[in-house]
Amino acid sequence: MLQSYLILGLIYLWTAFCIPFTIVGKLLDPAGYLSHRAGRAWSWGVLKISRVKLEIEGLENIETDKQYIFISNHTSAFDIPSVYWGIPNKHGMLAKKQLKYVPFFGWAMWAAGHYFVDRHNHRRALAMMDQVALLMSKDKNHSLVIFAEGTRSVDGQLQQFRKGAFVLSLDTGIPIVPIVINGAFKAKKKKGSQIIATTIKLLVLPPMQPNNYSTDTRQQYLKDARDLFVKHYTPPPS
Repeated sequence: MLQSYLILGLIYLWTAFCIPFTIVGKLLDPAGYLSHRAGRAWSWGVLKISRVKLEIEGLENIETDKQYIFISNHTSAFDIPSVYWGIPNKHGMLAKKQLKYVPFFGWAMWAAGHYFVDRHNHRRALAMMDQVALLMSKDKNHSLVIFAEGTRSVDGQLQQFRKGAFVLSLDTGIPIVPIVINGAFKAKKKKGSQIIATTIKLLVLPPMQPNNYSTDTRQQYLKDARDLFVKHYTPPPS
């Protein structure tokens, strides 16, 4: 446990070091490329400090200059740096609204191109998704990462998917790319402070085209995506 607290302390220091570069990067480059690089550097550092290795399979299924909606399962805080470092496309993530108001850290998240959603207010969340769709239509080089379950799994088992990513995909015509994350639950559980050196594996699956579905078959879109995770995700022992 003492080692885990030391790692967390180093991560906090690394985060504090990276924040100014992310914010300044946005000022120098409003398009966000410098800030995105700073964010990926932060992710790399978090993994290195924690002695968590990352293996990636399936990058040949995507193009770095294309726009996607990436969806992932969510079992650990390490999902975020793993996806952020592992996926080369310029992208942002959906984050809870409360993080927006954290001094410096929230500013850095905004600078890096992340989006803030009010999870406790359905109407506001829908309005924010409409805004995300508008922003993505204006910046075709910016992709989005959504954790399809909405929140971290407490026991590492796959949860039900929320519909937001699929509605957004159908509304914008942007393909969904499933990213299956294995091994992150072992690195750090939601309810626990211990950090374990391990290997996290990302499996990037081929894009799912929204033109194969419609508003009436939205639920099938969601089911087909979740079935891919059921097939490729290996949950921890119960």
